[in-house]
Amino acid sequence: MKWHQGKKAWILFFILPVFNIYSQPQREEAAQQAIKNKPFEGSIYFVQETLTDTSYYTYYVKGRKVRLDIHSDCNNCEEFENRLLFDLDAGTITALQPRRKLYMNITVRPYISVPDNNYEINQTKNYKMILGYKCYQWRVKNKSQNTEIAYWVANDNFNFFHDFLKLWNRAEKHAVYYLKIPESDGYFPLLSEERSTLREKKMRLNVIRINKTELDKKMFEIPLDYHPYDR
Repeated sequence: MKWHQGKKAWILFFILPVFNIYSQPQREEAAQQAIKNKPFEGSIYFVQETLTDTSYYTYYVKGRKVRLDIHSDCNNCEEFENRLLFDLDAGTITALQPRRKLYMNITVRPYISVPDNNYEINQTKNYKMILGYKCYQWRVKNKSQNTEIAYWVANDNFNFFHDFLKLWNRAEKHAVYYLKIPESDGYFPLLSEERSTLREKKMRLNVIRINKTELDKKMFEIPLDYHPYDR
């Protein structure tokens, strides 16, 4: 009996290290996969240029919450003129006015995709590196609107963006055209250029900085010293 117990102990002595050798890479692979699949969290700074104006914006993203800061310039992107809070699950948008410390709930119009056979979509394999991301060129053209937009998109689990565009529901072609692209979940355009079909420049959106970092959930809440606009 003692011999069998001793033999069993020796077998376990040799088996357990081998099991650990094989299980350790599996745990590491699972951890790496979890990190890879984690939705983007952090900040995205970008510039919008038209023929007459230049505007600066910052997205802050945490889970299903998005904050959009609007700046007069980006010498100091911590200062903002106006701020919008988006809750993608609740389907709400709240506007903040910092100078008067006011907030207002914005009426949300439901997004409706209008069928239009005039859109030509080309998700090409052309790519270039932007801010360390491999960005593919997707082009959307609508001849009846005399417009073509080229998006250079990266995939870093930017899972918020598709639903964000639907909730904000802007009439700008940059948003409308992008929502026509199939299988765009997880992608985000680091550069987009709107031109006429004769290649005349209309508008350009350009991401200038991306920071991946954990954000405080308080960043997405109405400050306690703000008051309702209609109070």
